[in-house]
Amino acid sequence: MLEKTNATEVDRLLEATRQTMAKVRDCWAATPAADGGVNARIVQPIDAASDDGDWTICFITGARTRKAAEIARAGRMTLCYQHHPDRGYVVLSGRAALVTERSAIRARWREPWRLFFPGGPEDPDLVLVRLAVDRIELCVPGVSPEPFGIRYAALARDSAGMWRLRPA
Repeated sequence: MLEKTNATEVDRLLEATRQTMAKVRDCWAATPAADGGVNARIVQPIDAASDDGDWTICFITGARTRKAAEIARAGRMTLCYQHHPDRGYVVLSGRAALVTERSAIRARWREPWRLFFPGGPEDPDLVLVRLAVDRIELCVPGVSPEPFGIRYAALARDSAGMWRLRPA
């Protein structure tokens, strides 16, 4: 019974994460800096967390940016989504990679990006960042433990790739 209860709670937290992400257009991307600090900037995710359980989030960036260099060096990244009206937030962490395959970039290409990448999806400075989420922290009203804003809920993937509740 405990395993079924945990599975139900995991599903509830994953759904709350999806709903919060769906309300937020832009999020913060934080990467480990070479000096031991952290650098953060706004990005616009392309792929929301899919219903198939994949939890891979992508966005584009320039190949020669500090962000790309930090991802290439560290191989990890964190995305932070905040929905201001209800003060809820979601933090996704995991393995990050730079994808240069043009077919993957073309599949996600959006024409307004031509402003930044005049060569379109073939622009040599354009790379796709792919985050494979392995940890989720969320503080969402009505979902996270009370008192709201002080406590949060956390999930992490186990060695088999299954989501498990984590102590907050």
